[in-house]
Amino acid sequence: MGKGCMKAIKYFLFLFNVLFFLFGALIMGFGLWVLLDNESFMVILQESSTVLKIASYILIGVGGLSMLMGFLGCLGAIYEIRCLLGLYFTCLLLILIGQVAAGVLIYFQKDLVSDVTSCLHLLLLVGFRKEKLTDCG
Repeated sequence: MGKGCMKAIKYFLFLFNVLFFLFGALIMGFGLWVLLDNESFMVILQESSTVLKIASYILIGVGGLSMLMGFLGCLGAIYEIRCLLGLYFTCLLLILIGQVAAGVLIYFQKDLVSDVTSCLHLLLLVGFRKEKLTDCG
């Protein structure tokens, strides 16, 4: 490959990592918004405060991880730092292994997944009202 192709790959990697960073910041900002202004979300979703806090912490964590991955990828791509690119690759590999493990667990635990799915359908149908949820324990 020529130098022009390597530069194009370098800048595409930088561009995609900037997008990951920005979307991570957006997700993290939404999680912070839900955490700090949960009264308006409780009215809209008719959900308790603890469920919203857990959801907001999950959003903040996912957004922070996406921002970190985007930052490591941007720095590693632009400055061609092998250590950062190695750390970036390792984190991507760990995420891939986690997704494969979750897929295998879901495949082998079909009964549990179907129970959870039926409870989620019931939750969506009743509009998140806890007094009507006796089947989901």
